[in-house]
Amino acid sequence: MKKSAMAVAALLAACNTAPPSLLPPPFGPDGPQPASLFFPTGLAQTKDGTLLVANGNFNRAYESGTLVSISRGYIDTLFRGPAGQKLDCDPLPAGDGGVSQQPAACIINPIPPEQFPGSVMIGSFAGPVALNTDGTVALAGSRDTGVLNAVAVEPGGVLHCTADSGGTASQDCRQGLTKLDLPDAGVDGPFSIVPGDTFLPGTAVAKPVLFVSSIIPHVDSISGGVPLTSSNVAVLDMQDPTVLLYTMRAATEFVAGGTGVGPMVFDSVRRALFLGGCYVRSTALGTGTPGSTVCTGGSTNYLRILNVDSMDAVDPVVLDLRSDVRSTYTVQLLLGDPDPANQGAPKTLWATMRGPDSLVRIELPVTAPSVTPRVRKIIPLPIVPADMVRIVRTGAPDLIAVAAERQNSVAIVDTSTDEVVSEVGQLGDAPFFIRQIDCPADLVGAPSFSGSACLVTSVFGACRIALIEVPLGQPSQSKLRALAGSCPQ
Repeated sequence: MKKSAMAVAALLAACNTAPPSLLPPPFGPDGPQPASLFFPTGLAQTKDGTLLVANGNFNRAYESGTLVSISRGYIDTLFRGPAGQKLDCDPLPAGDGGVSQQPAACIINPIPPEQFPGSVMIGSFAGPVALNTDGTVALAGSRDTGVLNAVAVEPGGVLHCTADSGGTASQDCRQGLTKLDLPDAGVDGPFSIVPGDTFLPGTAVAKPVLFVSSIIPHVDSISGGVPLTSSNVAVLDMQDPTVLLYTMRAATEFVAGGTGVGPMVFDSVRRALFLGGCYVRSTALGTGTPGSTVCTGGSTNYLRILNVDSMDAVDPVVLDLRSDVRSTYTVQLLLGDPDPANQGAPKTLWATMRGPDSLVRIELPVTAPSVTPRVRKIIPLPIVPADMVRIVRTGAPDLIAVAAERQNSVAIVDTSTDEVVSEVGQLGDAPFFIRQIDCPADLVGAPSFSGSACLVTSVFGACRIALIEVPLGQPSQSKLRALAGSCPQ
């Protein structure tokens, strides 16, 4: 080949070279890096106490998100900090240079690389993390691709893909469950994943399943530039989530305005799913295809009730809570107050709502949905409430811990008085998801941990987790125990 032809060939090859992939830590972006938290969202605890954290990659700095594990021993070490320690992490006023300073008393623990025993790549914009019945598979939806990520979880927090999501020898699970087409089933943006069970036709034994709802409405058609949408709940086989058993209508063009849903909970006694939240699809959003966003300026706040054993034969019962609460948006749902006289059926559906920001107690009649659930109490909360968790107390009413996204705090509500009895602040920018985890086994009997609940919340904007101790007998004495993690440099 002549030198000029060789030069042209080399130039063409250079022009056709794809840009390098910016893989997320620990897989990149410039070769192997220490694992990190970046826009952490969903949380789950495995049977051996390992903490799983989904990284949402919401600023699209990398090609994908990740699911990482943090060792139980390290979490226990953080909880063993000095009893009653107070972390003051509010930035100090800006000095002459115009830059605010972190106070010396603020302790934000870097997570050592060896305390991440497992990391895998998943899609971006992950939401809640759910485990299958035996805790061997973690699942999270990716809203950027509409896939369900499935990650195998081994003892000690070792993670790898499943055989159906990239292969058991791989840590690249971005393709999701390839045999499952959720958008084709009307679940375009998988978000809430709730374990439960259903009675299939002709069977007398309930089958364990996973219910998967969609935060993004499915476009059925476009008329005059306006998308006509619907939203479904997919029901998957628990043991083989690639098997779609059936779908249920959560919204149609004529039911609940075709809107997508966010939070979802399953009542096994009433055989019902309760769904909240409101998301719309619009041609004014997105590029090329209609984008989605939370409903704004609306005059409704729908609670939807689906009978899971009716499969796809019925539309949801739709209740508008707006007239009772004057709120426009439901962020999270939680069942509570089990009734021993009625097979443990929950008597209360709790809801965190915004505009105004509140925790709402909804009474569930025994015969719901034939008798309409009613709002019985509205409890004001710190600004922009998000996820919540129920803390069970033996011989006393439950506590509810609520993450307050804009207040950078967690509020503890005593359901015996329906009042906020403690607010644990200074967690960092935008705490959102919250879970109760096991307290350190060797400290359960210690004076500071005797009769305590231990909580973890993902602090979305600050790329960290916060650990909180809630004394069951004195919830007003709740403490911030530790902060751990930081955004990639």
